[in-house]
Amino acid sequence: MRWGIGLYTGQVPDGSGIGFREEYARILEQARFAEELGIDSLWLSEHHGADDGYLPSLLPLAAAILANTERLVVGTAVMLAPFHHPLRLAEDVAVLDQLSGGRFILGLGTGWRAAESRAFGLDLSARAVTLEETVAVLRRAWAGERFSFSGRIHHVEDAIVRPAPFTAGGPPIWLGGTGPRALARAGRLGDGHFGVGVPFGAAMAAFDAALDAVPAGRGDVFSFGQMRSGFLADDAEEAWRLAGRGMTYTLGVHAGWAAQDAGRSTEASVVPVDEEQVRPYNILGSAADARAALEPYATRFAGRSDCHLSFRLYHPFVPHESVLRAIEIYGRDVASVLRSGARAHSLPAGGFAKRPRLTSIQRQ
Repeated sequence: MRWGIGLYTGQVPDGSGIGFREEYARILEQARFAEELGIDSLWLSEHHGADDGYLPSLLPLAAAILANTERLVVGTAVMLAPFHHPLRLAEDVAVLDQLSGGRFILGLGTGWRAAESRAFGLDLSARAVTLEETVAVLRRAWAGERFSFSGRIHHVEDAIVRPAPFTAGGPPIWLGGTGPRALARAGRLGDGHFGVGVPFGAAMAAFDAALDAVPAGRGDVFSFGQMRSGFLADDAEEAWRLAGRGMTYTLGVHAGWAAQDAGRSTEASVVPVDEEQVRPYNILGSAADARAALEPYATRFAGRSDCHLSFRLYHPFVPHESVLRAIEIYGRDVASVLRSGARAHSLPAGGFAKRPRLTSIQRQ
């Protein structure tokens, strides 16, 4: 099992007291510090046209992080495929993969915000087929030969991508999404699935659904990735005091976007949410609290170097020094301890395509 941090979203809400240059500099410092602590990966997320500057362009920041680290893997969770021409994306990612020596995972999703799609002139109803065609073009582009592609959305004629990626066949492509069709698509087309925010039992149910769709004979490994949100301090109340405002803001932003898309709001405003709505989505407390919540992942994916649990310790409004302290606790007292404990339960080399389903007790 690999242990990461993020999602990083680069949001700078009104009242933050900093600008975007400082925000990005803080992310780079946190990335370097995480690597020093033995943390394995860092994950970035994309949206467009947000009032608070939610990261619209992931690859430049990914390149900066990779250039400032030596071992850290950077992943996208997720890039929104409809907003990127697949041939250009294949070229950009190939260069990034060469730059990093293969330390990049390309997570892709469909996107869901109607306002974003309208701004770019995209057909929101075509987002699923766009994602599928993007994956098809990427795989052909990274195969190393000249190719053409003709789909419903994308058309590529007599193209070749040079340089080829550092990773043979290109970086892993993980697909996001939560519904049955998204999970089936991840298993059918992806090298892994990345999920966000749900407890262990629900995460395993989603992963099992994706595994069910993995075609027979298509390799022996399908990767797991998930983000869990929270904050670490001396205890849960101190963690909430430091990060509760940012966690509440984040949920309020997404609620505002959903209201806008549903026609209940004309602006991408932040919808007020109660503390009781926010706490269940977050792991709050000490290192011991986090180890208890995350240990099931370490046990299930023991010995899997291709599976990542990303703990979001970065939230808007949280002081930089408090985030660094939380990263230190996570790296030193959570990830390293769980990594050591999991070695005793390590799987044989080679991974698996499908795992036994969990019992109802194990899913708790």
